[in-house]
Amino acid sequence: MQTNPIQVNPLKTGGRMTDIERNPDSHQSLNENDTAVLTELSRSRRGDRPLSLLDLIERGTFSLELAAWLMSHVSQGASYIIGAGPGGVGKTTTMRALLSIVPGGRPFGIALPGQIADTYASPHCVVSHELSDHRPPGYLWGQDLCEFFALSEQGHTLVGNMHVDDLDEAHGQICDSNGVPESQFRAINLFAFVRVEGEDPSVGRINNPTARRFINELFYSDGTDAHESVFTCDTGLSANAPRDAAYEAHCRTFLEEALVSTSRTIEETRRLFLAWEAKHSRTS
Repeated sequence: MQTNPIQVNPLKTGGRMTDIERNPDSHQSLNENDTAVLTELSRSRRGDRPLSLLDLIERGTFSLELAAWLMSHVSQGASYIIGAGPGGVGKTTTMRALLSIVPGGRPFGIALPGQIADTYASPHCVVSHELSDHRPPGYLWGQDLCEFFALSEQGHTLVGNMHVDDLDEAHGQICDSNGVPESQFRAINLFAFVRVEGEDPSVGRINNPTARRFINELFYSDGTDAHESVFTCDTGLSANAPRDAAYEAHCRTFLEEALVSTSRTIEETRRLFLAWEAKHSRTS
């Protein structure tokens, strides 16, 4: 799949000119293909603006510390799956928001049934709408799900979400029900499980004003060893959570500066990240 850089609208951040404004034709700018994928993933029947990574930090889905830790891994190419049992909890929102900090060198692609194997000639970030046997258009199960996980052996970053409450349930659906090899299951570096509390029962789950959505538990694998719990909402990041303190601090600084900017959409956050990534790669 070919991606062609295009000019993007300038972004003002705190009155300062960003790297993207200085060089809008940079290959690090948000390209036409990635913009189309983000638009496709952001479609809403209600017409709401999709929440960005910055929105989720402000709403408490994850703390600034956890967001910086996640960014330190996702921005280095970690594959991730977001899980939640009930619908409307926020798994798709969380999955989509984290796409803004995927490495710029990984063009986006959407995994569609019958169009997965032999589709990508170079490493991409391949996104599944959902891994499920419910079978709406775009959902992956059976052979399609197996081909999706097999992409991990070709160096792709994999992203998706599932109707599951915990890692055992995810393992059961992926490996036991579909026969995905353990090695490919472990290639998903991060499994994050979202919960919601404080809902007003008289209001539907979607856009419930009293609800608080948050990461309940997070599991990590280096791609070889079995997943281990590295975060719970009660205890925070555990001692065994792999951390690069210096890089994580850079990630936190980016998020702190982005939070005071006027850029709030997923596309705008993506542009800010790409400019930061280009600058960071030149100075590291």
